[in-house]
Amino acid sequence: MLSMYMAMLDEPVDKALFEDAYNRYNRRMIAIAYNIIGNYHDAEEAVSNAFFKIAANFDKVRKRTGQERAAYYCIVTRNCAYDILREQSRRKEIPLDEDMDIPDGNSDVSDEVLSGYGYERVVEAIRSLPEMYAEALYLQNVTGLSVKEISRNLGITEAVVRKRLERARMKLRRILDEQGITV
Repeated sequence: MLSMYMAMLDEPVDKALFEDAYNRYNRRMIAIAYNIIGNYHDAEEAVSNAFFKIAANFDKVRKRTGQERAAYYCIVTRNCAYDILREQSRRKEIPLDEDMDIPDGNSDVSDEVLSGYGYERVVEAIRSLPEMYAEALYLQNVTGLSVKEISRNLGITEAVVRKRLERARMKLRRILDEQGITV
């Protein structure tokens, strides 16, 4: 798979940088996608799509520093994972995993359905936030960046980052309250 992406790059320096990114961030990107999608096979597809987009737009990677590159990879992965979720919701299919827990009769099936439904509603609520708020939440909570690092990556002051995070949480809480999900 790596060779397919490498074929998209012309410069040896770019190929080396891409290979390093692939080896260093592949697992982290799969974890990010899995946390969003909840299915390992779809998470792998999201990461594959992300690496394709990264290779196709490698000029954006070249301009960034190491920490900024990591954040960029995570953002591209997140967007690809959301694309897959969007596509699945359009098809109205329920993905089946061999690893799915099948109720054994000792648990309440309605609890399991509602918990999955609540998760989907939370994901939808986050997607409904304006991009600047969703991005700040994502960078802090998924990639684990500090306010200072987010500030540097987005090119805004730390005060603006803190305000975006505060507003994002308030908006998310309001959306979830309206849907009957208590946080």
